[in-house]
Amino acid sequence: MEISIRNAERKDIEAIMLIENSSFHENIAESRETFLERTEVFPDGFLVLMVNGRVIGYISSELWEYSEDIDVRQFQLEHSIMDTHRSNGSELYISSIGILEEYRGSGYGKILVSELEKKMIYNYGINSIILIVSENWTAARRIYEKNGFERIQTISGFFHDDNNSDAIVMRKII
Repeated sequence: MEISIRNAERKDIEAIMLIENSSFHENIAESRETFLERTEVFPDGFLVLMVNGRVIGYISSELWEYSEDIDVRQFQLEHSIMDTHRSNGSELYISSIGILEEYRGSGYGKILVSELEKKMIYNYGINSIILIVSENWTAARRIYEKNGFERIQTISGFFHDDNNSDAIVMRKII
């Protein structure tokens, strides 16, 4: 089995959308346009993971200015990365991560987070990573907690899924 990671490209959009739509409720899955914009604005922060030449996972991100005061509007789904990305930011925001269902539970998500973190530390000197996760996504929360992320805030009713689930803001200081 050959595993490789590279920057996402426009040609990957069909695979990315397949993963996105199979990973998230239809009301919270983000659009093709949002992902294409992310590949253009911050290509270094958008990786795909391939197994035997097939894209089976992705992670997208942007750089923010670090702040103790969390502006929950920045986390808005479908936001334009052009409004929030700061090329000299010291905090990495992981905006989305997804793995094809048949590959989940095999450590690929952890690999993507780890590779992105190393790349961002080396190339951009980030000092922290921030993300949001649904209160219902216990497996994802466990992965983040095992990797040094701590819960710092809750956003009530953030995810417009069947339950209007709360979002948990998690941060890792590097």
